[in-house]
Amino acid sequence: MKNVRLIFTIFALLILLAQPVLSQSTPFLNDAEIRNLTNEISGDRSFEHIRWLSHWHRNSGMRGYFEAADYIVKAAKEAGLQDVQFIEQPRTGVNYTANSAELWMIEPVELKLADIGDHALYLSDNSRDTDVTAELVWIADGSDEALEDLDVAGKIVLIQGSPWPAVQRAVWEKGALGVVSYATSEGRSMLDFPDQIAWTRIPNSDDSTKKATFAFNLPPRKGEKLRKILQSDSGQDYFATGKKTPGGRIILKAKVDVDVSSKPGHTGFVEGWIRGSTFHDQQIVLTAHLQEEQGSANDDGSGCGNLLEIARVFNKLIAEGKMEPPKRDIRFWWTDEIYSEYRYFRDNPEEPKKFLANLHQDMTGARQSLGSRVQHLIFAPLSITSYLDALFENIGTYVIQTNNAFLSASRSGPLPRPHTRPIYSTRGTREGFTAAFVPYFGASDYMCFIEGIIGVPAIGMINWDDYYIHSSDDDLDKIDQTQLARNSFIVAAMAQYLGAVEAADVPLLASETYLRGQRSLNRDLRAAMHSIQKSPDSQNWKDAMALIEQGILREKRAIKSIEVFANENDSAKKTLQVFLAQTSELGDNLYADLHAHYKSLYGKKPPKLVYSMEEKAAMKKIPANNGSLDDYFTNRRKVRFRSDLHGIMRAEVYNFVDGKRSYYDIYKAVRAEAMTFGKWYYGTVSLDEVTGLLDAAVAAGTLKLR
Repeated sequence: MKNVRLIFTIFALLILLAQPVLSQSTPFLNDAEIRNLTNEISGDRSFEHIRWLSHWHRNSGMRGYFEAADYIVKAAKEAGLQDVQFIEQPRTGVNYTANSAELWMIEPVELKLADIGDHALYLSDNSRDTDVTAELVWIADGSDEALEDLDVAGKIVLIQGSPWPAVQRAVWEKGALGVVSYATSEGRSMLDFPDQIAWTRIPNSDDSTKKATFAFNLPPRKGEKLRKILQSDSGQDYFATGKKTPGGRIILKAKVDVDVSSKPGHTGFVEGWIRGSTFHDQQIVLTAHLQEEQGSANDDGSGCGNLLEIARVFNKLIAEGKMEPPKRDIRFWWTDEIYSEYRYFRDNPEEPKKFLANLHQDMTGARQSLGSRVQHLIFAPLSITSYLDALFENIGTYVIQTNNAFLSASRSGPLPRPHTRPIYSTRGTREGFTAAFVPYFGASDYMCFIEGIIGVPAIGMINWDDYYIHSSDDDLDKIDQTQLARNSFIVAAMAQYLGAVEAADVPLLASETYLRGQRSLNRDLRAAMHSIQKSPDSQNWKDAMALIEQGILREKRAIKSIEVFANENDSAKKTLQVFLAQTSELGDNLYADLHAHYKSLYGKKPPKLVYSMEEKAAMKKIPANNGSLDDYFTNRRKVRFRSDLHGIMRAEVYNFVDGKRSYYDIYKAVRAEAMTFGKWYYGTVSLDEVTGLLDAAVAAGTLKLR
């Protein structure tokens, strides 16, 4: 083993010494490749695509969605992609488009309150045709208590909050005609965003037993003025119309015209290719989602524009001889968020087996000084840690370091200021790149790829917290062309490297994966030490041991994931064996550190691991995924199990199912993941919750017991 350590040490030093310090490069791209991408990627060009997409209210199944898709098809062809097509998919609901909608106050003064010609979000999605004039009634939060003594039949109700419960309780149960709401997006304070129109929807009235209805959503400032009029007896010029009017009564006129198709509806996504020269079963899938509300410049107009720009850049560089054609196919997908991927996998279950990795962009154009937005660079969950995380971290760190100001580098050092190797856009800012690598969270398309039954490594990019998402404020003025270019660079650099990597590149990829694994294992060791510092009891020791055990297993899986590039190359395979052996030895050292720490705390050896009856029972149950992809996902929706499991940990329970791990193995893996990152991030995980969820999944037919 000493020889192994010596080999690794020499190799690591050679890798470090080979990097020219002043060039500030990443080992995955040489300086010429970095310059080619930096020179060519244009945040301004990406922005122009966003400008077009922001016209349309492009929710799933709407006319605006298909018009946006038509634009993408045309632009993708112009960018040089091959075999560009719109892949049509069924959707369970109807196709719905609002043609026109206006809301007027008739009394006490005539005033237009809303018009979807001004912004589509004034009308809640799923509203139906109407032409009514009726009195407005205040129902507060729309609760049963608020409605108990109110007569709302034949009237329009005003609610502070989502229109959804008002439709259910006031319209469907008590005979109201429709709803006016003033909800905020994402639960924001209306004091902070008084003029923001939130994207809202109401329950579908396709069921013939449900009354067709409508809802308008106003910005809080307007909604509060309506409430004030209804609750006031005094006369004021409430809306500054130049006419003083009495309070206490409002008459509204609502007129809505929509098109609704018959069931089933349809949706789909746009696909384009850069065909690889050698490998066609190791495809790199670049994704962004097309479906969103009108505007939605950042979410996810930014990702859509960036994909078009990456396609243009790659094809231009290849044509000019500055970039080798990729060896692997690169697929570009502009999707109906999350739905398209799941539907495609279910309809084409063999296709995911051809995927090497997914690189996803969602909300990658934020002007970060507005709302202090941070670009989250999101690792895969621990169930599918791979070489991809190391590649992502290395290239992402390069962009962070070269696009932020550092005293040592610029003020006292030899490099330019404020940014040492910047990526800027013509019309973008010169702001820094406020970005952070974060543990996995879902909520966008990449979550479909990392499903245990799919098993494709994926990373995502989402800026958060965002004050403007899903509202009228997510528009062009919140976009920074410079940030578009920086995020495009990260994905383009990863795609270029993955498209070209061969067996000869395995040592570099393995070394970076191993070095990242060392840092991750130190994080696990810290969590393990914190566990035993609480008390010397056996459960804390059991948790600590599981943290190290699961960490070692995880990092070995990450190194083994590189085998896809080794092919039959003996040298590459031997390299991976060296790193696997080194990881095992590292694990032995971590266990020794943990034992020593326990003894230093309590002056005795750690307790023996003793397992309860419940734990022993869990060790005997080995679940496996059941049925086809279509059956699996259909049955998973039928799983009924209530628990306090964090949503991501609930998903990880499914992701760790492989037909080899027992219930107890899965419990240890998920509990260790939650403990590694902390209760504040992933909550806590108990054996009862994991076994209960797995049993429920078996009962629903999602899983089967071996």
